[in-house]
Amino acid sequence: MHLRLALWTLLCCMSACDGATTEPLDVSCESDQACGARVCVADWMSAGADLEPMPLHCVEAEEGRAPGAACEQAEDCEHKLCLLAGACARACRDADDCNDGQRCQSVYARVDSERLATATACVDHVNLPEGSRVEMRELPAAFSGGTDQLVLPAFEPQTLYVVEHLDDRSWPIPASSSRCRPPLCGLALRTQAEPTEVLFARDQLSEDARGPDNPIAQGSHVSPLPVWIPNGTRVTPEARAYELEVESSQKGAARITSLARDARGSRLDLNVYYVGAARLKPEGTRGPPLLEAALEEVERIFAPADIYLGEVRQLTVPGTLAERGSQADEVSAGFAQLMSRYQVLPEFPELLRLSAGAANSALDVFLVADIQSTAGADVGGVAGGTPVAFGMHGGPGSGIAIASDMFIVPGRARELGRTLAHEIGHALGLFHTTEPNGVVFDPLSDTPACSLARDRDGSGSLDADECAAHGGDNLMFSTSDAGDALSEEQCEVLRRALILQ
Repeated sequence: MHLRLALWTLLCCMSACDGATTEPLDVSCESDQACGARVCVADWMSAGADLEPMPLHCVEAEEGRAPGAACEQAEDCEHKLCLLAGACARACRDADDCNDGQRCQSVYARVDSERLATATACVDHVNLPEGSRVEMRELPAAFSGGTDQLVLPAFEPQTLYVVEHLDDRSWPIPASSSRCRPPLCGLALRTQAEPTEVLFARDQLSEDARGPDNPIAQGSHVSPLPVWIPNGTRVTPEARAYELEVESSQKGAARITSLARDARGSRLDLNVYYVGAARLKPEGTRGPPLLEAALEEVERIFAPADIYLGEVRQLTVPGTLAERGSQADEVSAGFAQLMSRYQVLPEFPELLRLSAGAANSALDVFLVADIQSTAGADVGGVAGGTPVAFGMHGGPGSGIAIASDMFIVPGRARELGRTLAHEIGHALGLFHTTEPNGVVFDPLSDTPACSLARDRDGSGSLDADECAAHGGDNLMFSTSDAGDALSEEQCEVLRRALILQ
């Protein structure tokens, strides 16, 4: 009896007196919260086939780089979780496992040079240079599934508002009766105080030969909705608040992220993702010779704006992910070949999500093999917005994609450089000087407009030759045969980009 009692007392003391033995040891976990004094790490050595879930276990903490630090392999990180985007991270079950300013998002983690694993990890909402100001608001019932009005509070003299629909994942093929192709479209922007001034109205785009005072990006590829005030060099009326009219196809909540910064920068860092582009892979500090020469061309074009390229982080999408894509559409050709369906690119927003967790203030550039329009024509590149959602890696509007294979032929580095510069121009806030229809123009006073009256061949669409003396030599003219000039007002817009360091 006494021996039995002694054994029971000893067992109780082992489980209750020695705290270490009550904590899980080398057991499965979803986050650090399940591991007590230990940490939840990726067991990358036990990972299965390509794109299978990453196994996670509670173990004693080991040395390694903290979440957000740059990494090349799982061993670099203290949680042994190195994301495809090239940064360390820690696993999460939901947002409660993450810090303020972070979200819990599905990600791809590196296993080896041939495999990725799926996981969920804490990633930053925004990564911008020091001194930037970020404010996030969520509105539970902002969207009615029709036309609604949102209030954008005055935040700073120049602010980028990134408006997201949190409850609509149906994009990019919404109801055919809707004019709005993404989850959310901007219809109008007005000052709220009386007398009300209209800064943008989509229905009036073809009525104003100079362009709207404060344009809002349109198009099936624009998601979320970026609203930059002021967007251009015109002086827009100072207002305590602005009213944004939007259209949605589903009811739901909104998130409005306001981004601002006083200081300006001149260095643009790039995260370059190789996504199935022929014969292109990481090399040196700026990529293979074709890309290196193209980036030199980008620097030459942006020199009048005093913008140069800084760090070029090179990242390869290994395994089958580039060809498989997100499987969001049954006719998808994957991420490597963006194919249009119903006048949209179904895989484009999911491609941009690969940058989740990058944790640096840089523009995400995806070098894919091909981008095909609805008409079957090849497209040189596409941007997630004008401007993109600065520093919001892993969102559907966070970067640009370039159809690289058309430039593989020797001697086409200059064309690749101009295409890169054109899409970067959109990403930093520049609109087309003249749209191909000759009735929609940018808001800048020193970029010539080219009207449809100059359509000599009667095609109904303008080209750079027809507009040679009316903006056809400008980098932001809407066709690929244009020049690479920048006006002073365009340079001023570029210099304001919040992502520059």
